[in-house]
Amino acid sequence: MTSHDQLAKELFQTFFAGLVRLAAPDVAAQLRLDEAEFLDKQMFTDWPEGDRREVDLLASVPTVGEGGGRILIHVEVEAQARSRMRKRVWQYSMQIRLRFDLPVLSILVNLRGGRAGVRRERLSERFGGEEAVRFQYRAFSLSGCQAAEYLALPEPLAWALAALMRPGTWSHAEQKIECLRRVAAADLPGRSRLLLGNWIETYIQLDERDAAEYDRLRGLEVNEEVKTMEMTWAERMELQGVEKGMEQGLTAGLQALRQVVVRLLGRRFGPVPETVQRKVEAIDSMESLGDLAEKVLEARSIEEMGLS
Repeated sequence: MTSHDQLAKELFQTFFAGLVRLAAPDVAAQLRLDEAEFLDKQMFTDWPEGDRREVDLLASVPTVGEGGGRILIHVEVEAQARSRMRKRVWQYSMQIRLRFDLPVLSILVNLRGGRAGVRRERLSERFGGEEAVRFQYRAFSLSGCQAAEYLALPEPLAWALAALMRPGTWSHAEQKIECLRRVAAADLPGRSRLLLGNWIETYIQLDERDAAEYDRLRGLEVNEEVKTMEMTWAERMELQGVEKGMEQGLTAGLQALRQVVVRLLGRRFGPVPETVQRKVEAIDSMESLGDLAEKVLEARSIEEMGLS
């Protein structure tokens, strides 16, 4: 399973526009979020200790209109809300502003703890009885929010974040199935759907009783799409395992990947014709086999893959 920090950064980068719309809808309306450019590995001093670190996410986004302006959106993700992050977000924002000479919007996402929902947070310094400087950022704290409210939103990111919210009258099993059902039914690219599913799987852990209830719910006809999505996620994990094993030997890796492709074809489309099996066996490129395996997870028929 992907580490929590890496998973959070991947989720928020993939669904960056959704995060901004959830945390700062007023700002989002003034931006061309689909044209965001991510700035990687920008290092900043972690005051006061002086350590060097990367901000979690930093993007340059053009504004709406003919002026051609841009702003920077800086995102920090905390597993647990901490009071000292308020000052640190301010410090990081100042350094970003000085380095790039552009306006900065900072968003702090607290996975657990903090005041529920989205809030405008303000910090200021005073001198001589007057306010000398003020800093404002958005804080988005998940754990106190109601899962059902976010599952009703049109943002796919909200459906995954609901996994960390209050279940209300739902059991944890019901909360998980509701989150996964929303994701499974949506028209999303396969990678995006699996990323959302992986987040939900990671953050809704079930005890023995809830796991039994979840198995019962998943078996219902209304949740058939959830079962299919989970199967696809498991298949992708299998594929990644084989690709990693290829480093140990090209010949063995090629044969193992051919077997995985044929097995995936059988699971998704039923018995695999011998002609199709022979075509797969004839492929001697790891890259081609990997691309073919990815297509199996998305295609609706063998004919669509060009193997018939």
